[in-house]
Amino acid sequence: MTATPVRRFAPWTALALVVLLIVVVLGAGFLVVPADRSFEYGGEVRVQLLSIDHETVGGDERVTWKVSVVNGTGGPLDLNLSSTCRHAVPPLESGPSALAEQGGATLSLPEHQGGGVADSCPSPESGRWWAYSLTLEDGSGDIAPRTVTFMGRAH
Repeated sequence: MTATPVRRFAPWTALALVVLLIVVVLGAGFLVVPADRSFEYGGEVRVQLLSIDHETVGGDERVTWKVSVVNGTGGPLDLNLSSTCRHAVPPLESGPSALAEQGGATLSLPEHQGGGVADSCPSPESGRWWAYSLTLEDGSGDIAPRTVTFMGRAH
């Protein structure tokens, strides 16, 4: 009788399964948007990542984000903003974002106008992959709250 060889998972197969699991978990809780695309929700609000960079701010290493928000509604829009940052695989909290340290922020947009949001998080080093989640809540309650997660690499 000959023994059947035992097949072992290659390291790349295990890594692929971990990445797939992360995407499923993030996708279940948040809408994941590639860094080079915009996202529109409610048919009236468009969110787009403008930049992601790694910088030294006040002597600390930080990853910085700039996001554009466009109000396509028929009236003014006041959005309450909050955010989180994660890095690596699996995603690890990097520490509180600048928005979290401030207790959030409000972005007031006139009808059919846009505005920007700048944020940053502690960064262990340049070149890491990041997941930046921005939660937008309409102060009037007319548009449902939405969390959008952008994935990108900071250099």
